[in-house]
Amino acid sequence: MARSINWLQVGAALLLGLFGLYVIVQGSGYEMGSLRRMGPGFFPVMIGSVLLLFAVLLVLEVWHEEKTERNFWIPRPILTISAGFVAFAALLERAGLVPATLALVVLVSLAEKPVRPVAAVATAVALSVLGVLVFIYGFGIPAAAFEW
Repeated sequence: MARSINWLQVGAALLLGLFGLYVIVQGSGYEMGSLRRMGPGFFPVMIGSVLLLFAVLLVLEVWHEEKTERNFWIPRPILTISAGFVAFAALLERAGLVPATLALVVLVSLAEKPVRPVAAVATAVALSVLGVLVFIYGFGIPAAAFEW
């Protein structure tokens, strides 16, 4: 099959790489510290490095991908994932961590075809329990599991 480069994905990878470089340059102005005593520049430089690595890997994936016919604009994933984030933000303080997580996972699971409701609900319940254990009990974050 003929190989054709998807320039839209290459452009997205380029933007991601440029943003990673920007974060690295801005973070390198601060003290790095060490792994034991991280300075204020350590986290931004590491995040920028990961973004740069992802950009390179994305370009490599696009380069070795065979040409396939795809729809250019698929609004379903964008809309459902955005709705999941909005629902989580709206429900976290009003309803609690568990309902917000349930809404987030269920809405985001609608982005994939075919929709698997049993897997979505199982994942939502597992992430809700894990979220309560880690964030509320483990880290002591002042959030309610359920807000009545």
